[in-house]
Amino acid sequence: MTHYMTHHKGISLPSPGRGRGWAILLICLLLSSCVRRPLEVYFQKKVNVRINVDWMKNYGYRPSSMTLVLHNENDSLYRSLPPTSNVDYQTVSLEPGIYKLIVFNQTYDEFPSIYFRDWQNHNEFSARAKPITTRANRRWDANIQYMCDPDNIGVAVDRFTITQEMTEDDYLTFVDYRQRNNIPDTIHYVFNEVVNPMITQLNVRVMVKGFSSMRSVEANISGMADGFYMSRVDRTQETGILLLDNWKATPIEGEDDKGWVTTSIATFGLPFGKERVANRDSTDNVLQMGFLLQDGTVKTFSYNVGKIMKYLTPSGDALSKAELLKHIEVEIVLDDPLNTPDLPPVDPKDQQASGFEAHVDDWEFGGTIEAKF
Repeated sequence: MTHYMTHHKGISLPSPGRGRGWAILLICLLLSSCVRRPLEVYFQKKVNVRINVDWMKNYGYRPSSMTLVLHNENDSLYRSLPPTSNVDYQTVSLEPGIYKLIVFNQTYDEFPSIYFRDWQNHNEFSARAKPITTRANRRWDANIQYMCDPDNIGVAVDRFTITQEMTEDDYLTFVDYRQRNNIPDTIHYVFNEVVNPMITQLNVRVMVKGFSSMRSVEANISGMADGFYMSRVDRTQETGILLLDNWKATPIEGEDDKGWVTTSIATFGLPFGKERVANRDSTDNVLQMGFLLQDGTVKTFSYNVGKIMKYLTPSGDALSKAELLKHIEVEIVLDDPLNTPDLPPVDPKDQQASGFEAHVDDWEFGGTIEAKF
């Protein structure tokens, strides 16, 4: 509030006999010399945007919370909105600019097996598999550093522009302070985002000869992507080794001491550029298996499976980004009788020290049995 005081000439003080009238005139003159302006609050022009998130179309289920990340191309600023349990939509007020949006389920610290790298750099922002730090390796896989099989993570990515014209009708430049709590909250623009799964299921099925000699099995596979770039939804070219330690064994009826061991594990898929079989060498992915036999000894086998791995699509390849952004599976099948694990006959009563320190019931025909160390 600014007061301007004015000196008025030619006005004499009232005589005692005319006090009341002159007093009123004096008060009016004083009041007319005071300029009053309302307090005003400045608001930079913004537009209210609603971001709708579809989890069910491709991802398959609604999570308990979600995180939205915005990068502004104009100023390169990173903005992570507070995680919210309202996973169907979120409302945000945006200034004019070009925005890159990333949506993912849960929060940065809610994935036991995943960590995030370079989140302030839109192009390099990535999700990576944490290393396994709780495993005591066996003799057959000594000194191998495993990465975790990743938790189920889904991501939506978008890029949109908020123009100056889009903000014109949303806020006035100046708002009377008495109206500061009545700023219009009309949603002017809606962006619809579809979340895609970032997990590739790896299925492994191996025929075993000498099936009755086996007590249990563990394995690992190399050459799997260690993560993906959030903004590009491309798998990394960096790789790691995954532990395969949850197998089931099924004897083959009518076959002479043969059976299947199978497992399935979540992965980040094959590295970027290796989606097509033609782009892989056989040694890009190596399956190493360690069998604990009934007498406590261990027998190991190694297979180059880079050319054997196939996407479960009609072509056996991931032909497009659209195929990679679905619930997709990769399969390894080893069923050549001349080149499958062949376990020697053993005496189960001869229990030698093996270092596995585990007990697995004898195999029986007629069902599937868990095979663990």
